[in-house]
Amino acid sequence: MIFFFISCFSVFQSCTQDTLPDNYLKFTLHIQNGRLEGSSEHLERFKISMDIPNKFLKNGLNGLDIKTLISLVKNQEITGTLIYPNGKKTQIKYEVVRHRGTEDIYMKTTLGYFLWEMLNIQDDKVIFAIYWWYCPPARKVDLEILEMTEQLLADSADWHKNDDRKCDDDIESNHWSLFCALKHASIEKMGEYNHHNTAMQTVRFVIDDIIPDHGFEHTLMDYNNASSTKHGDISRILKIAKERIKKEIKPRLPGIE
Repeated sequence: MIFFFISCFSVFQSCTQDTLPDNYLKFTLHIQNGRLEGSSEHLERFKISMDIPNKFLKNGLNGLDIKTLISLVKNQEITGTLIYPNGKKTQIKYEVVRHRGTEDIYMKTTLGYFLWEMLNIQDDKVIFAIYWWYCPPARKVDLEILEMTEQLLADSADWHKNDDRKCDDDIESNHWSLFCALKHASIEKMGEYNHHNTAMQTVRFVIDDIIPDHGFEHTLMDYNNASSTKHGDISRILKIAKERIKKEIKPRLPGIE
């Protein structure tokens, strides 16, 4: 897999969606309406845009290279728009993060936070891929989210197996599904909800490891509601997730045991 990433990165123009790893989506942006706009042919009717100063677009993309684009995002407030298939629009905020030893563009949306990988600019097109299940580096707040989730679900009487991913009634009744407990703890600890935050992603990955090829459409909800899932299983999943987060952040944060 590592070799594949190196070869694909070096000749991105030859990498089609068929040759990209599973869970990666290729996006292509063009200059339209004074901004960069585009979509992925494999993510039907989702569109994204990026607003950058017009002076970088007036001569096509001839004056824009990867280094300049990253510098713009790093030093200016660059935003855009995510358009859902139903026409709903929400803001995108672009940031630069250090990932795998390099600086990369990070796209923050209400759908999740995604890293631009295999970025290339050619023939008046900005091309990149996003890992649909990208998991940001773990932080202490992710551990706090899992600890709060454990507290919410500590008593089997406070857990229910009827998750519909609508959490208002869970909050009102203090009676939680796994997903809603994680979502509520995320908002409490981070001040916002990111569907792909590291705490939630780690729990999903633990479930994937314990039940390979499970076929769940919504991993957290479907695992929670599965007839075979008991309260002890929920506790075990969260414990394993906590240990993974601790292992990742321990070298960076003193006092984590």
